[in-house]
Amino acid sequence: MDRLCDDPRKRVNLWLLVLVLLVAFCLRLFNLAGKEIWYDEAFAALYAEKDLGSIVYGTITPVEGAAADIHPLLYYFFLHGWMEIGQSPLVLRFPSVAFGLLAIPLLARLGRELFDTKTAILAALLAAVSPFHIWYSQEARMYSLLCLVSLASIYFFVRACKGDIWRDWAVFAILTGLSLYVHNLAFLVPVTLILVTVASRRWNTLKRLIVASVIAATIFLPWLMLVPGQLAKVRQAYWVPTPGPTELVRTLLVFTFNLPLPQWLLPLCLFYSLLLLSLLLYRNLRPSWRRDQGAGLPWRLPLALSFLPPVLMFLISQIRAVYVERAVLVSALAYCLSLSQVALRVRLPRLVMATLIPVPVLLAGSLWYQYHYDQFPRSPFREANSYLQDHLEPGDVIVHDNKLSFFPSHYYDRSLPQEYVGDIPGSPSDTLALPTQQVLGLLAKSDVAQAVGDARRVWFVVFQRALAEAQQLGTENPNKAWLDAHYHVTTAATFRDLKIVLYEIS
Repeated sequence: MDRLCDDPRKRVNLWLLVLVLLVAFCLRLFNLAGKEIWYDEAFAALYAEKDLGSIVYGTITPVEGAAADIHPLLYYFFLHGWMEIGQSPLVLRFPSVAFGLLAIPLLARLGRELFDTKTAILAALLAAVSPFHIWYSQEARMYSLLCLVSLASIYFFVRACKGDIWRDWAVFAILTGLSLYVHNLAFLVPVTLILVTVASRRWNTLKRLIVASVIAATIFLPWLMLVPGQLAKVRQAYWVPTPGPTELVRTLLVFTFNLPLPQWLLPLCLFYSLLLLSLLLYRNLRPSWRRDQGAGLPWRLPLALSFLPPVLMFLISQIRAVYVERAVLVSALAYCLSLSQVALRVRLPRLVMATLIPVPVLLAGSLWYQYHYDQFPRSPFREANSYLQDHLEPGDVIVHDNKLSFFPSHYYDRSLPQEYVGDIPGSPSDTLALPTQQVLGLLAKSDVAQAVGDARRVWFVVFQRALAEAQQLGTENPNKAWLDAHYHVTTAATFRDLKIVLYEIS
């Protein structure tokens, strides 16, 4: 500590990193409780409040030969214990804030191991203001934890490569095994590390890496035996479509500015995403740059981690679609490190530097938009619930068109008499299996008639998007069509993308 205080440069770098962390913390806390809970978060909260045995039952119980759910359970188990504190949006989301914040100094340590302190601090700054990383640091889901554990495994892999100390290899193996308990797609990171090691022709390192990967797989073995059932669940019903080249461009945009974006900002953000990628690839693919960097691991690793996991996920998705950008959040941080490496080692022409001036403004615009985003599927459910509470009469029933609006509404207010219509069996949206519904105590109704029962007044809750999609197909929303045929509309209210219609018997 005395040596640190005696070195002015180290002291300045330390304070710079502290400042970056303070900025990161503030950006991740901003409007944390104000953002609407959406279906995935509401499901996580309602699921994690159950006892651990019920959570296991609701996940692995076979349904037509497939597991009930597709995610491992480490995050749900953690959330189960954490929710002893409370279940407000702030409490639910704070662990993700903490995981996201811890990832930033870890990225700085990785940058220093691979390059130098300046690169490390710049990478930490880019990660601190990354809209993509901030988005999932504010969401009560497993992706911020997945990013942290995967990044930690990468860091210990680099340490092991440099020092060849068995303890570093052991920690890498343990962290890799744990990452697989957070999300099944965590395997993309160790596969990338193997490919980079082969490309670098580090054969002794490859042997140790394979041994460590086998240990990681052994740690994951109890759950690995359940993965085939989860893959069968993906084959049965999974909402993700088979990706095309457009998804790769979208991923680049997400890594840089995130989505959603306002329409007027989208072209500019896309242009600068492509420009930054072009500069990065131009410098990294030039033979002179590669000669200067040498044949070692450092310059290859961040670049590979930026692009190989999304590409591998893309290729896998041509067989079975599993392409979700949030599962490779760690690649976005590796991209920050790659950009930092090039930015500090390359002198760009003044014209190019001037062209990049709007980037911070675009980042700020993207952040402001995502902080206040309240469209599908994050509609203002609290406001809608208040409206229903004010207008509900004895004997009324509230029927949701699907689970996406029901779960957040139920999370915010369990006193409302709400039902929801189940998804079409076998459809891509049919992801909530019966055992999971039973554990939650929230059984879907087979159709709107069953949900309505003999009620004389029905409040129908539906996303405007669902109505528009039916119109685009030349049909009508089936639940709305049934209600129109048996009731008449008395009144209607709209809350952004959420529509509430009161039906009464004529």
